[in-house]
Amino acid sequence: MKYETLLFDADNTILDFDKSEEQALKKCFRDMGWRFSQEILAVYRRNNIAQWQLFERGKLTKSEVLSSRFVNTFAELDLPLAEVNKVSILYEEYLKLGFYVVPHAKTVLRSLQKDHRLYVVSNGVVTIQNSRMKGSGLDKYFISRFVSEEVGYPKPQKQYFDFCFEQIGNVDRSKVLIVGDSLTSDIQGGVNAEIDTCWFNFSHSVNGTSLQPTFEIDDLRQILKIVR
Repeated sequence: MKYETLLFDADNTILDFDKSEEQALKKCFRDMGWRFSQEILAVYRRNNIAQWQLFERGKLTKSEVLSSRFVNTFAELDLPLAEVNKVSILYEEYLKLGFYVVPHAKTVLRSLQKDHRLYVVSNGVVTIQNSRMKGSGLDKYFISRFVSEEVGYPKPQKQYFDFCFEQIGNVDRSKVLIVGDSLTSDIQGGVNAEIDTCWFNFSHSVNGTSLQPTFEIDDLRQILKIVR
């Protein structure tokens, strides 16, 4: 068997974060009595991604990310900054209910579970990830989850993966594959951890970095052939 241990990112790899994010933000704006639009969603997403990338580089703490993404968005959209905390809390509560699953995830994970050790590696918020994994029914496919909030280091830092492998035990890194949608978090993390990488490029984005994933897929079913 080519790979024995498979590390899966959660958001936009097995869980449909884009859909969960949009629905949560839309409900927040509805509760606040504000107009919601795709333009507003785009502004939030841009700010959110930028803050998480700073977190990956150790420039922000997770709590700073969760606040600053809304502060920056509200400032850009001229929304009342006094409501940032309220909206942030509402958003996280709605996001916990985002049980949407990426196409074919359950079928693929069910098949992989028979012959491989499966783990989730995530930079998300523990309470939110736990709720979404359980609510979606994906939790039963994984031996354990490693969320940076509990690990003490974010992906892509080497220390994050060192902790994961220490907990897993008996790991042959030549037989480990990480699967994720983020070049800066998952693929860079795999490089730092000296394991093979699979970029789940479902949106057919252009790779504007110097990173070269071991594999690139746009459909989770393609994983089955790769690992075997």
